[in-house]
Amino acid sequence: MKENHDLTTANNYLDACHLLRSGYVKHVRLGWNIGSDEFFRIASDWCDAGAKIKRDGDSFIISLKGFAIPRQQQS
Repeated sequence: MKENHDLTTANNYLDACHLLRSGYVKHVRLGWNIGSDEFFRIASDWCDAGAKIKRDGDSFIISLKGFAIPRQQQS
């Protein structure tokens, strides 16, 4: 994980979910070559809970503002 003020970079899906659930960060950059399945999985998990996803260059940033923590899915 790499941090930059209020933006933290996750290096994989589990990293991103951990950061988002922690409550310590409000913006997480998806800093890996995310595939479509992972993108839609993270979008489904977090956008339903109020997160916003935006494209930033070659990556995506998930932003949280007043959200409910989604249930952890069983894999």
